[in-house]
Amino acid sequence: MSARPAQQADSGSGRHEIAEAYRSLRSTVKFATGERPIHSVLVVDVDRDQRSGVAEQLATAFAEAGDSCVLIDTDARTDSDRSAGFFDLLRGSEATVLQAASGPLTRIGPGQAASPDALAGDAFSVALDRLIETHGFAIFSSAPLPQFADALAIAPRVDAVILVVTAGGTRRPRAIDARDALERVGARILGVVMVEPKKRWFW
Repeated sequence: MSARPAQQADSGSGRHEIAEAYRSLRSTVKFATGERPIHSVLVVDVDRDQRSGVAEQLATAFAEAGDSCVLIDTDARTDSDRSAGFFDLLRGSEATVLQAASGPLTRIGPGQAASPDALAGDAFSVALDRLIETHGFAIFSSAPLPQFADALAIAPRVDAVILVVTAGGTRRPRAIDARDALERVGARILGVVMVEPKKRWFW
């Protein structure tokens, strides 16, 4: 992959570059060739203390194109909102989690019953199929690799994985460890996004 999104921009031209980069990333996901079309993506940050925001921006790009999309946050370690969420969906609380959905972009947090171990259960695939059925596209955000193993439970069940690294911040051995771990579980790595620490990124 190769493009230039960013988390913030100081000028109109910078914002335009960001928007175009996300459109490019959206098209890469939506029209990627392979054994099967992509309807679910895991965006995982590598060796970061804070999220890059790539998952959120990618989901927004889908919604702005008129595609129904759901953004799922599976990292309960940094989320203080304890309303019903994805882990509750894994426990069968579908009506409670999905009833508030409206508009092209739906956001689902970790939820009240958050437990990373639940990501490895059979209920994940059932919940994912349901989300794709109701929303078309599902974008997952997880705890970072290789610090946490959450992404390794999600990656084999989604259609593709996008890794996010930080220019000048992500150590090469850590990025390699993350990639190798994902490949060992059979993940389809679509590409790598490189984010500058505060503003621009390249993929």
